[in-house]
Amino acid sequence: MTYLAQLKNKNIIVLGLGISGLSTVRFLLQNDIKPKVVDSRLNAPGKDWLQMNAPELEVYFGQLSHADLSQADIIIISPGIALAEQEVAFAISEGTDVIGDIELFARINDKPVIAVTGSNGKSSVVTLAAQVLEKAGFRTGLGGNIGTPVLDLLNQNIDVFVLELSSFQLETTTSLKPVSATILNISEDHLDRYLGMAEYTQAKHQIYKNCQYAIYNKNDLKTYPNQVKNKLSFGVENADFCLTIQENKSYFNAIDKPMFDTSNLLVEGKHNQLNALAVIALLAPWKLSIDIFKTVFNNFKGLEHRCQLVTTIADVKYFNDSKATNVGACIASIKSLAETVTAKVGKNIILIAGGDAKGADLSVLKSDLEQYVKQLICLGKDARKISLLFNHSNEVETMEQAVELAHKHALPGDIVLLAPACSSLDMYANFMARGNDFTQLILNKKACL
Repeated sequence: MTYLAQLKNKNIIVLGLGISGLSTVRFLLQNDIKPKVVDSRLNAPGKDWLQMNAPELEVYFGQLSHADLSQADIIIISPGIALAEQEVAFAISEGTDVIGDIELFARINDKPVIAVTGSNGKSSVVTLAAQVLEKAGFRTGLGGNIGTPVLDLLNQNIDVFVLELSSFQLETTTSLKPVSATILNISEDHLDRYLGMAEYTQAKHQIYKNCQYAIYNKNDLKTYPNQVKNKLSFGVENADFCLTIQENKSYFNAIDKPMFDTSNLLVEGKHNQLNALAVIALLAPWKLSIDIFKTVFNNFKGLEHRCQLVTTIADVKYFNDSKATNVGACIASIKSLAETVTAKVGKNIILIAGGDAKGADLSVLKSDLEQYVKQLICLGKDARKISLLFNHSNEVETMEQAVELAHKHALPGDIVLLAPACSSLDMYANFMARGNDFTQLILNKKACL
């Protein structure tokens, strides 16, 4: 009996009706399985869809304490809902199987999987990996925490799945068996949900469970796998996949063999070179041609809001890294641009930062601010906390004021970088809206000159 057939005899609750929840409901209905749907919000996002397309389903919207979660055999939970939620924790204690859509996918899927997590860089790595596989002729399904929900991909004719996975998704995932899996890096994030870094790190390490090849960051001890037979490392140097210098040129190096010049990678920044190394390592089991990597790398323009070059004005480069929503991402962005984008000696970065730090320790920014930043411009909820870290700082109320001040301070050879180190939700709907605001203000500034 297949797992889907077994589910037809189970009492199933889909908890949370966001993107993944609605995808789960659709998938179950397509397989003649009728779940109960529960959401604590009275006006859940998918409520109208349910009323139009599945009016026969039992639904409950309101306080979870009235939803009888413990009566279910299986709860398929949204990643946005913590397992520590009182009613969820009680259901688990009563023996209810609480899983996410990734775990349901894993129990059904029989195709190869590449799995990627990390505090920063996940989306860029999975997108680049998928493009390389597609160029090599594989029908590739890209999804998870990016793009298409995984259960929607199951209905497609796919050769290999490339999945971006968040710590929230990994909390409920035990059956996934990736061919290759990586934790790109681990830095403080989501500490408003986790008790501390140890718990956050433990959630990330779920990705290595059952994998054939564990790909880890040689420069980040927190990513090192335990109890995995096959391990491959990537890093700036002294790793299985690293950067080497030959005849004053930088090369991507695979297992002590130079592959090709890093100038073949279109996107700028040392962090993008590390992302590329992670992709090469993840795809090592596929033994792909070097020419495929070169072609794709040379055409990859990067993702929006991820250290994206907006434009150049009077020899000043403006970068939008609005996706740098935590301290680790901000530091990586600063270091990467300072080390690879410009030959100007000394402090040359004007940093725009701020927003909601979500309880993170901002003090770790201090040394990199002092080493690389000439001017710090802060806005948002935690602007004051960040500005106190650096002598050359200003606080502003709006992004428009931040851009105006940055432009005023910038000299030829400088970099203006939006890398907030914080969530955007205190001022914007999401990090994309924040990045779009910054980008449009810069382009308007250029058009007026």
